[in-house]
Amino acid sequence: MSQRARVVLHARVLWRPLTGVGHYASQLLRALAELAPPDLEVRAFPGPARGRERALAPVSRAPAPFRRRWPATERTRDVARRLLEPPYEALYRWRTRGFDLYHEPNHVPVATRVPTVTTVHDVSVLTHPEWHPAHRVHWYERHFERGRRQTCRFLAVSEFTKRELVERLGVPADRIDVTLQAARPGFVPRPPEASERQAVALEIPARFFLFVGTLEPRKNLAMLADAHARLPAELRRRHPLVLAGARGWDDEALRERLRLRQDAGEVRVLGYVDDETLAGLYGRCTALVWPSLYEGFGLPPLEAMACGAATITSNAASLPEVVGEGGVLLDPHDLPGWTDAMRRMAEDAAWREQWRHLGPRQAARFSWRRCAEQTAAAYRRALGRA
Repeated sequence: MSQRARVVLHARVLWRPLTGVGHYASQLLRALAELAPPDLEVRAFPGPARGRERALAPVSRAPAPFRRRWPATERTRDVARRLLEPPYEALYRWRTRGFDLYHEPNHVPVATRVPTVTTVHDVSVLTHPEWHPAHRVHWYERHFERGRRQTCRFLAVSEFTKRELVERLGVPADRIDVTLQAARPGFVPRPPEASERQAVALEIPARFFLFVGTLEPRKNLAMLADAHARLPAELRRRHPLVLAGARGWDDEALRERLRLRQDAGEVRVLGYVDDETLAGLYGRCTALVWPSLYEGFGLPPLEAMACGAATITSNAASLPEVVGEGGVLLDPHDLPGWTDAMRRMAEDAAWREQWRHLGPRQAARFSWRRCAEQTAAAYRRALGRA
């Protein structure tokens, strides 16, 4: 057998509160560790250990995320990034010398001469800059093209993202591998009493419409709030709109729009919640409502379906791939259609139960082991070992 190839996966994304990209990196590391390909040695840097043992660590487990980051303006973040990025990248190159392959799980790789595989989740920063803060757009404009030239193979998280890379950025299709994500292991149907206890602890009603994700413009939450507001008053009170997710960029107008409805008990904003709480919310909700305008994959709908939640999502971007026939797909701009679907979910128990049974079947089509196998195969292609 030939010598094992050494692969380093850039794990910096695991050192902040986990959202989409962080969950992807965390679960991929776990799945690769379980797969244990005999021809590949995969390590993570920065490693998952804390304190003195932070180092180039073998893949084992992801670190617990920090709960909050220090607040900063866009300009402060941009200046800090410009100052800190060069020494960090120099450290990264020094600590990862001698590796055969470098995997960047978060769009733009560190500048290095090590052959590079890059995961691209979406290209919305480049195709829809109006959905992102200026400092993020400027950073991508400075670095994405350099990262594209450095990358020998791309991993796209959906067929939609692959098409975006080919059609919008001119990446050859034969340099792109599609590696689909899956629901995380803890997202399974929960006993009703467990979900009920969580609802009581959070002081929310027995039933509610749930949105999960960062509160930011491309999630289309203003439309969702308006669609919910069109429901009859009694139904709005019995099935309030619950938002679970961290504050994002440009959410001030949304929060102001929701303020009066929060006072009336029709809306709850929970902020970032842990996975245990989130799985309970999925199991308890009337339906997940997810009208996003653009997603490279869309993990919350998949995990909601895995937990047995009825799901209403937009039919935009990658979401038809993820949801398939397991949920209701609507035009994200169809305000009356969203209101009608929510009303039927609340009032038609048989229809709701139909979707609660179809969702887990669709979620079962996805597997983190398969994602790890596809990723390992991409590593071999990049190394010329396929």
